[in-house]
Amino acid sequence: MAAEAGARWGTAVPGLWRSGTAVLGRLRGQAARRLGWGVADQAVSSLTNFAVSIYIARTLGAAQFGAFSLAYVTYGFALNASRGLATDPLMVRFSGTDLPTWRRAVADCTGTAVVAGLAAGICVLAAAAVLHGPARLAFLALGLTLPGLMLQDSWRFGFFALGRGSQAFLNDIIWGAALLPALVLLRSAGHANVFWFVFAWGATATVAAAVGPLQARVVPRLLGTRRWLSRHRDLGARYFAEGTANSAAAQLRNYGVGLILGLVALGYLQAASTLMGPFQVILYGMGLVALPEAARILRNSPRHMPLFCVLLSAGLTLLGLVWGVTLLVALPRGLGEWLLGPLWRPTYPLVLPTALFLMGACAGAGAGTWLHALGAAKRSLRAAVLTSAIYVVCALVGAVADGAIGSIRGAALGTWIGALVYWWQLRAALRESGRAPATYRSSPGSPAGRHRFIPGAALTPPSDLSVPLDPMPNEAGSAPVTRRRPVRPARVTRTAAVALVMGTLALLTVAAAVGWVLAYKSPGTHDTVAAQTPVPVATPAPTPVTTHDPVPATTTGPLRPAGAMSFDPYGDSQGENGQLADLAIDASPATAWHSDWYTTARFGNLKPGTGLIFDMGHQVAITGAVISLGNTHGADFQLRMGESRSSLGDLQPVAHATDAGGRVHLQLTKPAHARYILVWFTKLPPDNSGTFQVSVYNVRLEGWK
Repeated sequence: MAAEAGARWGTAVPGLWRSGTAVLGRLRGQAARRLGWGVADQAVSSLTNFAVSIYIARTLGAAQFGAFSLAYVTYGFALNASRGLATDPLMVRFSGTDLPTWRRAVADCTGTAVVAGLAAGICVLAAAAVLHGPARLAFLALGLTLPGLMLQDSWRFGFFALGRGSQAFLNDIIWGAALLPALVLLRSAGHANVFWFVFAWGATATVAAAVGPLQARVVPRLLGTRRWLSRHRDLGARYFAEGTANSAAAQLRNYGVGLILGLVALGYLQAASTLMGPFQVILYGMGLVALPEAARILRNSPRHMPLFCVLLSAGLTLLGLVWGVTLLVALPRGLGEWLLGPLWRPTYPLVLPTALFLMGACAGAGAGTWLHALGAAKRSLRAAVLTSAIYVVCALVGAVADGAIGSIRGAALGTWIGALVYWWQLRAALRESGRAPATYRSSPGSPAGRHRFIPGAALTPPSDLSVPLDPMPNEAGSAPVTRRRPVRPARVTRTAAVALVMGTLALLTVAAAVGWVLAYKSPGTHDTVAAQTPVPVATPAPTPVTTHDPVPATTTGPLRPAGAMSFDPYGDSQGENGQLADLAIDASPATAWHSDWYTTARFGNLKPGTGLIFDMGHQVAITGAVISLGNTHGADFQLRMGESRSSLGDLQPVAHATDAGGRVHLQLTKPAHARYILVWFTKLPPDNSGTFQVSVYNVRLEGWK
């Protein structure tokens, strides 16, 4: 059969359309129901994550949303590692098997997922110990809840391997039903920060994971981890490496963007990815059922595999294009403001390249599914490593060259090249499968001598999970063969179920308490504003605009603003360090307002500027301003004035300075009448950390009321 699958590839392509009726017919009935449950389950999972991401973005702002995105991609890394070791071998080798065999397999599979979650959680907590600020809080919460997250995911895949997607759907419904009220409760209780949001996300997943044994009538067998890894070492190790390569690529890209462009840029990229959530419902929903369905097609009708995988790639790619165009049209018409608030404007240019990025991943989906169904783990691993390397290099080069939009454009290019790599590796795998010996097993209930092909060159039949071996005579009565005494799967009694749920709740309570102590009682957790070098009163470097007639000096005097605030129309609604704005008018040389830090003087190509706006309380006449900056030159800024502060266009420039530092005196040659005065920075000076940031120690306005 393996030879047949490879040989028929060349003859099946001309007859793709003739095979369409057969493939579509296969998708009817039970297959269509499996597909429907896959999309429905992924809809619950993805839309829940989509809603949580939108809620966090709107509630916490760009910086904490960037920290959440780091935690989220770290979760994705752990998830892919767990899937490679636990659920991927389950999907390839136990899809559509009988119930007793499935129960034996899933007990060891879910136990392996828990162990993987424990190991990953320890690593994440160790990383949190060396981090600070919002990233530390997010990693603490994630590390405490990773075992439950891994277990919940393994139940989903286990149910789909059995063909019971409705149970996976129910488990995700339980997670979502617990999560959304928890987030609202946290906000109403005054705990709206990244630690508690991430912890609620993971804790509610653990609750759903505790319900999984009640649905499956199986208890995860942690002691079966070693046996599971040993039985499936030919697949598990390679799928682990493949999954971690894909996740490591996403991690390296996100960490690299964070280092190159800052957390704000990472928040914008995550926001653009979040907008793709509804399309990802279909993408990942298809992924849940595509591999089991491909394995069934390859066993029963391998000549239909080419059309199945081509339709899978082409259909998903087309849907990605449709969703991207929909967002481009709908976001400026109110959808962007409704979903992301002020974040939508800087996110909007990233939408089209993000859609192209996902379309590239879709273009290779059919080849990846076929490789996994074949059990060609070496080829799929090679494709994953090559694709991941290309993706990371292109994304980081793009970030250096053109900021956030360059990063996502580079990532899109990398995924399209990766799609070609996957199809090329599939071609090689099909050639190899034509030369490799096929592996067979007897179908349950089939007559003696009738076998079915199992994809992969060296598969372990499900009965390998049943030990020990006893000799028994064969049908001819001549030579003895071995029979395996089945090990009964661990069943869930009512007492065990209650104990399991209560133990889970107790564990979550302890984890929450430990996390709270680590997050809020440890030194160095809270962000502090470091004292900066006092401003030297020397060497001004202004370039004033002199477009008006001179004004007698006797008409001027100091004016005190009624209030100060951060002005950031291209960022979030809270501005940059708005709580420090009053320090710019307190007349103290030791305190200052400062902007966020960026990796380039032009704000990492994220926005055109940021600044401070001063409300005079009523219209005044301004003749000049003395602005005390840090002692490092390099700032470009404008002095802008107007009667409204709703947008940058309402405030007209009246003077500007370039390469400024220290004490800058801007003298107007004719009074400008306005209520609002804006110091608008368009270029940042370097700081002492290799990044760029501006500090304003004092602003003194001159004129009369």
